[in-house]
Amino acid sequence: MLIEFLWSPEPIIFVQQLFGESWNLFFQTLSELGTATAVTVAFALAFWISGRRFAWCLVGAVLLVTLINVLIWSIFYVPRPHDPQIIVHEKLALSSFPSGHTGTATLLWGTLSAFNRIPAAVTACIVLGVMVSRLYLGVHYLGDVLSGLALGLILVVVYQRLWPVLVRCFSGRTFRFFLVLSLSAPIGVFPFTSFFPEGWEVFGAAVGAGIGIPLEYWYVRYSPAKVPKRKQVLKVIIGLGVLVMLVLSFRFIISNELARNTITFCLAALWITFLAPALFTRMGLSKTLSSQSPPF
Repeated sequence: MLIEFLWSPEPIIFVQQLFGESWNLFFQTLSELGTATAVTVAFALAFWISGRRFAWCLVGAVLLVTLINVLIWSIFYVPRPHDPQIIVHEKLALSSFPSGHTGTATLLWGTLSAFNRIPAAVTACIVLGVMVSRLYLGVHYLGDVLSGLALGLILVVVYQRLWPVLVRCFSGRTFRFFLVLSLSAPIGVFPFTSFFPEGWEVFGAAVGAGIGIPLEYWYVRYSPAKVPKRKQVLKVIIGLGVLVMLVLSFRFIISNELARNTITFCLAALWITFLAPALFTRMGLSKTLSSQSPPF
């Protein structure tokens, strides 16, 4: 039967034998395109280049798929692949159905394509790569990654139609409203930290953004300027360069992985939302909005 095949070890074994044992690092890296790390980088580039509204568009999309995944994982528990012929490269206790990496990658990169930020072919290659990586790493069945793909595609269509409604809902809101919202985000995220592997990373990012967003609006009022391409490239190099330095430095400073990831994502969010925009404005790589400009 088709259902039995989709949740059988054969597709996993086929992928692992097709590529061999030397591709582990490649697929570990490729798998990151469906994680909080990819969301952080995409949010940073959207914020620095397109502005805060499109950056929050991406965050809203990822929150939507994450909440639905958590709900499904709580209701349906499907054991991770287990077979003597399967090499499991990651140990995960969470339900295998659906693939969170695949769903996140599909909605994140699919949203970028839906809003004409990247070609659809690029999104298709990324999502396919994430799906294959989850099979190769031995953490998902074929049915899991296909379910994550289906969920992501449905949400891309739904979210594209939902976004104009959200824009109308949040437009015209006062700064106090967004201040309360940003400061409440860590409280709302905290109960879910144990539901999925990246829960503490999301919590750290919520804390950093909750601090950075009000500070940016108070002191910077950042807006991407129409600057020459070389200056845009310089902005990206500086911004991402600091993010990489943060990640690498804390690998040596903090040995506990949970604490390290939480603190790293907190400081990364603070850099993305406040410190980097302040630096870009000082360097003339962006402009300052007027005092009457809305927060959203």
